[in-house]
Amino acid sequence: MAIGLEPHLPPGTVLSERVWHNSQLIPRVAELAGTGAPVRRAIVLGAGQSAAEAVDYLHRTFPDAEVCAVFAKYGYTPADDSPFANRIFDPEAVDVYFNSPPGVKQSLVDYHRGTNYSVVDMDLIESLYAAMYREKVQGRERLRMLNVSRIRDVRPVDSRLDVTVEFLPTGEREVLSSDVLVHATGYRPHDVGTVLGEAAKLCLRDEEDAVRVARDHRLELTPGVTAGIYLQGGTEHSHGLSSTLLSTTAIRAGEIRNSLLTRRMAEAS
Repeated sequence: MAIGLEPHLPPGTVLSERVWHNSQLIPRVAELAGTGAPVRRAIVLGAGQSAAEAVDYLHRTFPDAEVCAVFAKYGYTPADDSPFANRIFDPEAVDVYFNSPPGVKQSLVDYHRGTNYSVVDMDLIESLYAAMYREKVQGRERLRMLNVSRIRDVRPVDSRLDVTVEFLPTGEREVLSSDVLVHATGYRPHDVGTVLGEAAKLCLRDEEDAVRVARDHRLELTPGVTAGIYLQGGTEHSHGLSSTLLSTTAIRAGEIRNSLLTRRMAEAS
């Protein structure tokens, strides 16, 4: 099963013509631009690569609109693509992670989140900063970074949205009338239980209620079950940060293939 990922949204979020997940960005922008309606303000929630790209795209596509980036950080964090850190995605690192106790697993994820989560390419960070600086000098600031902030309320008003943004250090709140709110809030794996249906009862689970997965990506099942269920992705809790990367898909597929052949030969002998 290649269970894939699904958009993650803040609790209570309802998508609409004006409230999007960034996975909808390109077709939604094309649809909005096609109506010819003026876009005066767009808000993007999030501080990762997709959020920064959404900010950049909206800023370029709607040259008369103010684009506001809302995030809890002070500023965008550069992605750690240094060669030593990137070795966390090597097949050998998967072995290290898989065989580590839970505390070490968590430490590895915490230490190296910057390789994959809530980070932005440095070139894009510098490009956005240059755009802000240029606009400030020119006296027309369309690109705004609402840092150390969170969205506290979203209310539809006629054909627009009233978005309440709180500045966390002081609690001060500002209501921004906006045409678009984009949630660049990432993705999470599809629930294995939902995909398997009744068969999910056969899966063994760990102390955190996550499915138990062997090193060869085969789900651990209740005694007596002879069928094999393999996961392609969705195994970050057991196999580490490389679980969601397309660049390691071929490695995982090869490991699953080898496991299948090995088991088939064992059964035949």
